[in-house]
Amino acid sequence: MLIERPVEFANEFRMRCEKCNASNWLSSEDYFRIPDAIMTCDGCRKDFNFGPAVVDLTDPEDPALSDAALPDLAWYHTTTDPEWPRTSRPLEDSLIWHLRERAHWPEEQIERYRRRHENQAIHLGTYEAAIDSMLRRIRDENEHQKSFYLHRVRLRPDVKIESGWRNENSAIAAKITKFDLTNDYIDGVRYLNAHEAIGSLSLAVIREAIESTQRISVPIPELIDQLRSRVVDQVRAFRKRVLDIRAAQVSKPPSFLETLRLRTSELPGGSPPIEPIEAYDALLEMAGFAADEYLGGLSPAARDNFLRSLQRPRPVDGDEVDLAWLYKFMGLAALLTRPCEVQKILSEQPWQTPQTG
Repeated sequence: MLIERPVEFANEFRMRCEKCNASNWLSSEDYFRIPDAIMTCDGCRKDFNFGPAVVDLTDPEDPALSDAALPDLAWYHTTTDPEWPRTSRPLEDSLIWHLRERAHWPEEQIERYRRRHENQAIHLGTYEAAIDSMLRRIRDENEHQKSFYLHRVRLRPDVKIESGWRNENSAIAAKITKFDLTNDYIDGVRYLNAHEAIGSLSLAVIREAIESTQRISVPIPELIDQLRSRVVDQVRAFRKRVLDIRAAQVSKPPSFLETLRLRTSELPGGSPPIEPIEAYDALLEMAGFAADEYLGGLSPAARDNFLRSLQRPRPVDGDEVDLAWLYKFMGLAALLTRPCEVQKILSEQPWQTPQTG
């Protein structure tokens, strides 16, 4: 049976002072609310900028620091591929076309990029890092409509990992390839994660380091509760407010600029008409209301990360879209607020051995 580590989404961080190298605790509230990102070092009493660039290991007692404990720990990964990890990772033809025709990369540069992409190491992390990675992809890679899978990973008992850990900010880790690892006669490296679940330890490994995996599709239907009538009524009230704002906008004589924008939107490929800013404000309040309902107990940083990742309904949408969004919101929120239930469901799935090829 694999060991699960406690799950905490962005509650506290450690930041290393650039002046004296002392490690300092920073709460999630301060990380989120201090506008200039400056803290005073407990060691030298000098001010320094905090953030991912100076993040330190949050848990110096993390069992992942022990080579002997690594195979006994549960590791996680999120992906849009239910058959992960595949034997190959080919570069998509559409991206090759974009690099050649739009970015005007020379063929030798495309070939170097292709080789590195197709031979990148596999990244495994804590439960929190896997969920953060999914949210980042939804937000930054426009994967709002894609289906995601959460994988639980068991390493080979004899896996060989490089001693110590690398700092992702200053050493090759995130972009390391399987060639880099095999040339060093190792199966993987630990590294300090500076992007997802910052301050946690992740692994970059070759595919052969994985003994088996378990998988579930997310959101998990068992964790999506029936919508309460009070919540539905409030969401419909927000939509009614948006409709009233848009109706009031239509009833006003358009300005010259608004007329010009409307004509532009009617052209092929034109931008959509400009919606009233008040409509977006109402939808922002609706997202805040949903967060109050379904993200209770999360730190401010984790809540903000979730809200920035999940795309809100648009002013032009209606009740049906709002309720579908709310169901998805509830389902994804459960990954952060009910991790023990998620892990239990995932641990009951059949183990699958990666195919050889």
